[in-house]
Formats: sequence, C-alpha cells, structure tokens
Amino acid sequence: MTEGPGRLRAGVLAGVIALVLALSGGGAAWAWWYATAQADAPGAVTSGSVDLQVVGLGNGLVGPGGSVELPALGLAGAFPGSGSSEVVTVRNASSRAASVTAMMTRTGTLGSEFTTTATFGGSDSGPGCAGGSGATTTIPAGATTTLCLAVGLSATAPSATQGQSGGVTTTVTASLPGTSWTDRGTITSGVVSAGVVPATTLSCGAIGALSVTFNWTAVTGATSYVLHSGPNGTTTETLTTTTRRFTTALASGTAWVITQRAFGQVTWVSAPSNARNYTVAVVSLCG
Repeated sequence: MTEGPGRLRAGVLAGVIALVLALSGGGAAWAWWYATAQADAPGAVTSGSVDLQVVGLGNGLVGPGGSVELPALGLAGAFPGSGSSEVVTVRNASSRAASVTAMMTRTGTLGSEFTTTATFGGSDSGPGCAGGSGATTTIPAGATTTLCLAVGLSATAPSATQGQSGGVTTTVTASLPGTSWTDRGTITSGVVSAGVVPATTLSCGAIGALSVTFNWTAVTGATSYVLHSGPNGTTTETLTTTTRRFTTALASGTAWVITQRAFGQVTWVSAPSNARNYTVAVVSLCG
C-alpha cells in the first residue's frame, strides 16, 4: 500500500506529540496510535460444470459418470487380420472447453493379439479406423466431434489365440483446464472373441484284404489335414483330400487327423479328431 504525504505527516506529528508527553513527566503518559490498511480484493471465484456426453447411445452419458453400450462394435469368431470399427459422436456439454481423452481396455480372456484403436476425427474403414488426430482432443463448450473406435485381431496371432473371449471397454474422460474437475464415462462393446478351427471326424471306410481306408469330414476353410498313423500315431502326412487308403501288409497303429487353416502369415490348427485303431492284414481291422 502507498501512503500520501498528508497521511505520513499526520502520523509523524502524532508520534512526536506522544513522545513529548511521555518525556514531560507531568501526569500520566499516554499515546494514541491510529493506522489504516487497504484489503486486497478477493480473487475471482471459479465456477462452471463439466459434462461429457455420447450422442445416440443409451442415456447419452448425460450427467456425471455412467456407461452406455455399443453392440455394433463387436468381433465374434475373429480370425487373424479381421477387425471391426464404429464411429460415435461425443458432445462437450460443459460450461467451457474441455480436454477429452479416450482409453480402450480389453476384458475377459482377450490377449494382446487383440488390438484396439481410439482416434478423434477418424472414420470407419470397416476393419479399422482411418485418419483421426489420436486419443486426445479439445472440444469447445457445446460442440461435438466424432470418435472412431476399433478392435482387431493381429494378422500374426498364433493358433493358441483360438477361443479367447471378452470385450472392449472405452473410458472417455473430460477435464476442464486449470481445475481438477472431470467427468468420466464408459462405452462397452459387443462380444469380441477369437474363432476356432473345428476338428474333423475320422471314420473307417472300406476294409479289405491288405487294405484299410480312412475318411474324415471336410472342414469349412481348411487348407490341409495332417493324418497321424502308425504306432502311437507317430507317422504324419499332410493331405488336401479327406480320404486315405493304407495297403501296407502287416501294418497296424492308431490314426487321427488334425485340421489346418492358413491365414497368410500364420496357420491355425484344430484339436485332434477322434482316434481309430487299425490293422492291415489278410483280414484287416479298423475300429
């Protein structure tokens, strides 16, 4: 605070008078001190609200928190290289511009072979999202923007991925810059799962003198079959047909078939078929 010359002179004068009275020794000594101060004005009171909404899904995440479902974002029975994407509209119903972030997480038994993408401003390209500015953006108050969400199965996913199942949860968070205020909601996908290469069924075909024939059912999408035969099924051969005739005399063993399906860079295999014991002889056996 800065004091003017007049106020300074008055203060000095009062101090001098008090000092003189105290030193005079005549009667009681006393002094009267008077001071003034100017209080600073209080800081501006911050007010407002934060509310992130998703247009057209359930309750739209109106108000604090909440969860909505996006069943169209699903990938049931996925094979390597497949994917699904959907675009949603996000609205900033806050009192001012908000920073918005989207984060996707896998649920259930889904492993890292399942990939996820969240990008604002992206477009639905079918198996994935095209373009976009990434998983964080700023949305003006009252404005909307698009958010592309995608889930896919890596083209190099190994055969062990078969049967994994779960879903994808997208957490969208809005925060007002300069404050600790946030609004967080979730978007849950439909079913996401890996496909399975079905096992074939092995049967005994024609049986004759010195011959045994095996047949097995065709599997949709199969590229080949691995036939195990001989003692304990230790002999293998890869076939593209669904039948095999043995004519080696005095041969016996156990037979079963594994189905193979190629997906570009990887090949998935099925569980073994049922097993059949056989003997090739003058009187051949299979069962």
